[in-house]
Amino acid sequence: MSGAEAGAVGTNGPDSVASAPGSGTTVAGGTIATTVTTAASGTIGHLNPAIGLNITQFSVIHALMAGLYDGVFPAEQVLAKGDFGIGCGEALNGELVFVDGLIYRCTSDGRVSLVDETERVPFAEVVDFVPTLSVRLGDDGPLDREAFESRVSSLMPSANLFYAIRLEAEFDRMLVREPIRQHHPFKPLIEAMKTQAESELGETSGSLIGFWAPGIYQGISVAGFHFHYLDDARAVGGHSLDYTIASGTLTMQAMSSLTLRLPHTPEFGAADFEGIDNDMAIRRVESASAH
Repeated sequence: MSGAEAGAVGTNGPDSVASAPGSGTTVAGGTIATTVTTAASGTIGHLNPAIGLNITQFSVIHALMAGLYDGVFPAEQVLAKGDFGIGCGEALNGELVFVDGLIYRCTSDGRVSLVDETERVPFAEVVDFVPTLSVRLGDDGPLDREAFESRVSSLMPSANLFYAIRLEAEFDRMLVREPIRQHHPFKPLIEAMKTQAESELGETSGSLIGFWAPGIYQGISVAGFHFHYLDDARAVGGHSLDYTIASGTLTMQAMSSLTLRLPHTPEFGAADFEGIDNDMAIRRVESASAH
């Protein structure tokens, strides 16, 4: 990576070198920060929480768990809050990937299509993606899902912040799922996902897009890692269940702020979220294969 590229990633530039992320975490003036490293290590930048930049989330995971899949938020309004993120389509018609200012829908028939800005979506979380950290992956061999998540976790100065995460990579394999469109009366999500479509893509190149959310936000968001995948040809994708990374570049940014917009619908107002045991159900829905 050139000095010009490095300067675009880290606001301090490539020459502001201290120690490696994970071993050089500092707390100064009440700010949690990871220090920068040299380009020779393949890691450039920092993970200072971005001031004035936050995740905007539309609805909550609790609502999806309860079966509230009607579209509420115009896609145009969602895009106005961020060019990067994930979500789901109206009536669970596909997994959504927000990348480079466009919204792609990955549906159970294996297709990918652009979402019209007039369409309404039931859930999304987005951010204006301005990465401050870049890490080269694959120099020491392939990484499976567990190894990748462990690597990302080692870079995070705190598990109590939000992180936007993008991986541009060559994958040895990728397992994705797409929900099957639902019809009224809607079933709770854990029931609806029993018939999800799954695709083993094999070797593929593309973008893994998603977030880390602190554990205290489980039910509002998905605690931990939450990724969707879209290939370079914009032809296949979905919610990522498992993968092996051959090589790629990881970019990240940290945030300490979340803006939440709740649905203004009678169904949301009347929903009983207290009666749902969501933690284990969310873990099953987000990380488990149906087979």
